[in-house]
Amino acid sequence: MCNEPYKVKDSIQEFIDELKAYDSIRLDEIPEYRLFISQVEEFFDKKLGKNVDDDEEKKVISKTMIQNYIKDGLIMPPEGKSYNRNHVILLAIIYNLKSILTIRDIKKLLTPILEKVDVEDNEDSIEHIYNTYFSLKESFLDDFSKALDKDIDLINQKLENWEYGECQKIHKILLVLTLVTQANIRKRLAERIIEQYFTDEEDPME
Repeated sequence: MCNEPYKVKDSIQEFIDELKAYDSIRLDEIPEYRLFISQVEEFFDKKLGKNVDDDEEKKVISKTMIQNYIKDGLIMPPEGKSYNRNHVILLAIIYNLKSILTIRDIKKLLTPILEKVDVEDNEDSIEHIYNTYFSLKESFLDDFSKALDKDIDLINQKLENWEYGECQKIHKILLVLTLVTQANIRKRLAERIIEQYFTDEEDPME
């Protein structure tokens, strides 16, 4: 019987805890005051625990990225040379989306938010959306830990009488394949929702 999953569970839980602590920005952590572009870079580097140096490629959000996002219509142009809280919130959302979705799909998704971003006291305001998203993300990470435990236990059951190689290594291979399959399904579902409901002709939030 393969007993490797118990070590795997511990290491994965440690990583999930790290994600909770370092890979998210709470709404109350976003400054109320305006920031210059260099301060925006520094804020994201500091909050997300990444490299804080002058190498553009190592930055979480770089000047070039911000300028490209403005050019592509993902965020509003700055007011003068400064960026307000809504800019930072949008950049935080883009940071969470860009490893999964294309720029084109991100733009489709954010367009209805951009159209409402300046409307005061709107329940669909960007701050409300972001705060709700953050709460959902925390709940997902908690539920993900429980679901992953079940996946690991299921793999262990499948390998109970394994006779075809090193059990520990095979267990990790199957776990990665399972995680990638789940990620692909979620990615395709997200793309399908955007394709079906977020078009250039209509506002999907109406």
